[in-house]
Amino acid sequence: MDLRGILGLSDEVRNGYEKIRANFTIKGDAPEEKLRQIVEQSKARSAVFDIITNKTPIEIGINVG
Repeated sequence: MDLRGILGLSDEVRNGYEKIRANFTIKGDAPEEKLRQIVEQSKARSAVFDIITNKTPIEIGINVG
């Protein structure tokens, strides 16, 4: 994240993340391929991963009164 975007100091940078990277170390009794399958299944079922990787419509309402 570039604070110039968040603070409105520059129109040349995004007001958010440019990339999100995650690395995991997994240990278990299962074969490596099974452990990799578990990670892929977790990624496929993750609501957070889905929201981040797919465009999700956002509606913002304002009630003043």
